[in-house]
Amino acid sequence: MEPDICRGIVLLNISLRMLHIKKQPWYGRPLIRSFQNLLRNTAIGKFFFRAVATPESVRSILCQCYHDPSQVTDELVEKILQPGLEPGAADVFLEFICYSGGPLPEELLPQVKCPVLVAWGDKDPWEPIELGREFRNFDSVEDFVVLPNVGHCPQDEAPQLVNPLVESFVARHDISFAATT
Repeated sequence: MEPDICRGIVLLNISLRMLHIKKQPWYGRPLIRSFQNLLRNTAIGKFFFRAVATPESVRSILCQCYHDPSQVTDELVEKILQPGLEPGAADVFLEFICYSGGPLPEELLPQVKCPVLVAWGDKDPWEPIELGREFRNFDSVEDFVVLPNVGHCPQDEAPQLVNPLVESFVARHDISFAATT
């Protein structure tokens, strides 16, 4: 929205927002809204959050999204869980999982005027790479990089693959950096 402050964007396994209201059949939309209201506005939502905000649940969820479950350490589980134990965390969590409106990535990308790098773990169980590949068709997308044997969180699971991509992208698009090297 402010092209003067951005020289490029790196997207890693972005959310395709498959539960977005626009991606649901018309007849299911009232049911989705009712379920979201139930979670947001009743004790059921807080109960659900308490069931999820445990080390066991966090570990289980992380083991689903990481292709290599050995990357899911006690330290990682603690780092992910800790903010969820702060006051107000349940409200933030429920708002996040109930958010099915707003713009979709495919609606925003045509507005982007700077170069975009998209990198995607080929083993992402939540955001299918087949759908992610469609982002190659946007004019602003300079490159789509497949990260082999990586799940949904490539920056954590495979920083040895992600960091060089980001560094190279930044070097190509940062005029002050390129001028000094």
